[in-house]
Amino acid sequence: MDISNLRKKLTGVGGGFLFAVMALQPPLDVLSYFMNEYGSTLITTALRAVLLFAVFVYGFIVETERRRYLIFGGVIAGFWLLHALNCFRLGYQDPLGDLGEYLKLVQFPLWTLAFTTLLQSCDGLESHISGALAVNFCTVLLVIGLSYLTGSPVYTYDSPSRGVKMGLLGWFSNHNGQSAIVCMLVIGLLLWAYHTRRVWIFTLASALGFTLLYFTGTRLAYYSAMLTALGLCFFVLISGGRMRLCCIPLAAALVLLVLFKGVSIMETRQTLTGESFQICQEPTDEIMGEYKDYVYDSREIPPEIEERITRVYEDVYGGLSFAGGTLLGDLLDRFGTERVMKAYNYTTKATTLYDGRTKKLKAMELLWEEQDAPTRLLGFERSNVAIGPNLYGPENDISALPYYYGYMGFALFIGFIGYIFLPIAISCVKNLQGLGSLLTVDFGAWLMLLVLGLGAGQLSGNVLQNPSASVYLSLAAAELCHITKAYGSGRLRARYERRQGLTIIQSPVIKGGG
Repeated sequence: MDISNLRKKLTGVGGGFLFAVMALQPPLDVLSYFMNEYGSTLITTALRAVLLFAVFVYGFIVETERRRYLIFGGVIAGFWLLHALNCFRLGYQDPLGDLGEYLKLVQFPLWTLAFTTLLQSCDGLESHISGALAVNFCTVLLVIGLSYLTGSPVYTYDSPSRGVKMGLLGWFSNHNGQSAIVCMLVIGLLLWAYHTRRVWIFTLASALGFTLLYFTGTRLAYYSAMLTALGLCFFVLISGGRMRLCCIPLAAALVLLVLFKGVSIMETRQTLTGESFQICQEPTDEIMGEYKDYVYDSREIPPEIEERITRVYEDVYGGLSFAGGTLLGDLLDRFGTERVMKAYNYTTKATTLYDGRTKKLKAMELLWEEQDAPTRLLGFERSNVAIGPNLYGPENDISALPYYYGYMGFALFIGFIGYIFLPIAISCVKNLQGLGSLLTVDFGAWLMLLVLGLGAGQLSGNVLQNPSASVYLSLAAAELCHITKAYGSGRLRARYERRQGLTIIQSPVIKGGG
């Protein structure tokens, strides 16, 4: 079979292929959860690598101009070679594990490229995409329901030492990553419901989506729910037509979220966190005495105050937490009290010193100070972030990139983000007069999904290097590139239709394949 015939056949089943790829994500997450319970996720990691390869090859075959694939593949492979050589120089401990983590990260650009090809080559593919996200949302609900029916629920926050079991999670391993996934799926669900042109379906979808976000219990889920309601309400309003009635359930959701914020799982969790901080702040204030409000201002610290700060770090934070976890003791042993105090800017506030996310960032900063120039350029492997039995990889995805992949890897990743957003911005500036035809509900939904996903990766974490989360970012990025390209070339226009008693209905129409 020659390549043109194969391309034609693959293009014809592009919609089904993309739908299947997306529908596989929640089952793979559930499988990964149970594999992790047995101590290894090797099988699911291998399955995801195979799926990544299959999608990339599918896009490569369908694509008529393959130069982008060769450039992307060359850059990704070339950087990995340099990174690996540096790791061998330092003494590679786990090359396969490091490669696996790298493949998780590069899934975002590779799948974005493949999805963009599919959208440009396969007519009518847009109709499959939001439906796939709606199916995945229903799958997540089903998994949560099954976890309760089988008597094995998994909670967003589970702390046996404090008797805390809160938040709907289901059989998914990481509450940060799953929270981000649910936020993105809710946007996809609402977009699908909007496409049905039935207000009652949109109302039902809103009720299900915002309820799940509320009871997930994370700050990310709660505030994403509010931003989603506000953002979609804006785009629905400017799109006009009878579907403006969809603003009613969106506004209702927003009001209910505000009214019930005080009794939410998120607020309860924040209260418990505040109590944890207070456990350490009380002995700290006793040691600091009259200097408890001291704030370091870059000037020389008076000896008496410095001695008290040292006691706080060593006596209060040198031991274990009430739950039995390590506070700052391992960092003090590894780097010395003076370096740790300097890294924390000599603060004595429990909100900073007790915070695990901050501790991971400070540990990485201290480790980074010890690295040579090649390592700062190319990064080191993840096993290098181990201090004793504890791993201190930063939870914030973008903040972690310079450490794992150096300044070069970080620059390449930021360059890819620019590759997505810069053409969108340029196209909007060049076609300001017809900007109204671009600002549709579809464009707004995909833009919110991408921005919320990237924001979740930095503020919450476990998104960019979580294949089951970054796949939705790739989908949103591909959709935005496709819509903007059609808009810039004049193939995207607004269709207006008068309805008696109603205002103008506006819906995006993309003519041709791409």
